[in-house]
Amino acid sequence: MDITTLLNQAPGQYGVFAINLHTGNTVAYREKETFPSASTIKVPIMIEVFRRVEEEHLSLDTLLTLTAEDQVDGSGVLFDLTPGTAYSIRDLTTLMITVSDNTATNLLIDYLGVDAVNLTMKRLGIHDTVLVRRLQRVPVEHPTVNRATAHDMAVLMEMLAKGQCISLAVSTRMVDLLKRCQGPVSITGLTSRNTLCGQPPNITVAHKTGSLSDASHDVGIVYSEDGLAYAAAIMSHGAPHETLAPVIKRVGRALPRLLR
Repeated sequence: MDITTLLNQAPGQYGVFAINLHTGNTVAYREKETFPSASTIKVPIMIEVFRRVEEEHLSLDTLLTLTAEDQVDGSGVLFDLTPGTAYSIRDLTTLMITVSDNTATNLLIDYLGVDAVNLTMKRLGIHDTVLVRRLQRVPVEHPTVNRATAHDMAVLMEMLAKGQCISLAVSTRMVDLLKRCQGPVSITGLTSRNTLCGQPPNITVAHKTGSLSDASHDVGIVYSEDGLAYAAAIMSHGAPHETLAPVIKRVGRALPRLLR
């Protein structure tokens, strides 16, 4: 079954965009449809951090102090730690990407500013992926949710992979950070890089996941030892996460074959 037939029949809505980094071959399915971004919006926030490092000489050692009002539920660890502690922008960015820490993300949003993140996206040619508000704030501070498209997210990953996102130096640093994401991999069915599971490390994945009760996403870059390299984004919503997640994994298993 091809992915169009699969996704047309599956419950929920889906968006897919993937590009072979060597040949330019693409796979696309409703790639410009807008989805609630969930934690994939943390990629644009990371990019704005490193833009400031490159262009404004921001020090990653700059400290931001956690307050009780900053702590929000959801993924991450800062929600459970003691308020009043100062954390470096380096550590907050690492927590945001590796364990998808929502509190760390909000501290960075407050420091960077929503508008600054969106302006950097527009500069990069990304117009349909938009940061609207902080995460998990109660009461909700804006009726519109953060949003993204599979096309935008895959293009960002392509730029990162090619060293074209701000600069080669910071692109490399961001890819290295994305390689440490601890979320489940759905953008490939190639053998996992996790040798703890007894599987040989024949691929490297740099990615960021995102999930809500009714959404499941994975966006990133896949490098295989056989020479295949691609950027991809698979996004879904409109059904329970437990229903969507297996479907996007099936799409991910098909991508290496379709992109060769």
